[in-house]
Amino acid sequence: MIDLHYWPTANGLKVGILIEELGLEYRLLPVNIRQGQQREAAFQQISANGRIPAIVDHQPADGGEPLSLFESGAILNYLADKTGQFLAPVGSRERRRVQEWLFWQVGHITPYLSQWQLFLEKAPEPIPFALDLLQGEATRLYEVLERRLAQQDFVAGEYSIADMAIFPWIQPARQGFDLGDYPAINGWRERIKARPAVQRAYARGRELAAGERSLVLE
Repeated sequence: MIDLHYWPTANGLKVGILIEELGLEYRLLPVNIRQGQQREAAFQQISANGRIPAIVDHQPADGGEPLSLFESGAILNYLADKTGQFLAPVGSRERRRVQEWLFWQVGHITPYLSQWQLFLEKAPEPIPFALDLLQGEATRLYEVLERRLAQQDFVAGEYSIADMAIFPWIQPARQGFDLGDYPAINGWRERIKARPAVQRAYARGRELAAGERSLVLE
């Protein structure tokens, strides 16, 4: 049994997708970040950084005491390794390719697209320097992804945790992009949207917070 401490943001959804893909038994434990529950002491015992998602695995891979993990990339790696799915074996070139794109998502997609959305949606007045900088980087990241997906159906060859990590962050309408200009990304999104596990993960998110903007699948 896995406890998933969660809110249906892009980072929460990526772990929800993997758990649904793996068919693992889990409990979804809401952490309402709009009400500040991520700052509560009980949650910070599980997630030292006070951010969702976090998990507690009551049957960890090493057979020991329950294991808690925070940081979505670490969770994706752990669950994929534990089950032997969606991440190639240690030492393989295929694994390195998945890791490359997973860390690209963590190091570039999340910080830049989240800041781009923040300045678009929350800034009390436009800040041209920030908007120009972030729009330029967001556009560059879309172009990187488009070039990659023009070569193959998924970023690392086979469908993997790298695709699951990137997918919830590509929100074109919210981010001001027309996927008519990015046909390879559009095709990739349609392939992933059609997966039953992805549909289940988004449905679980809507049960908690139907108004969360990350749940919109244009």
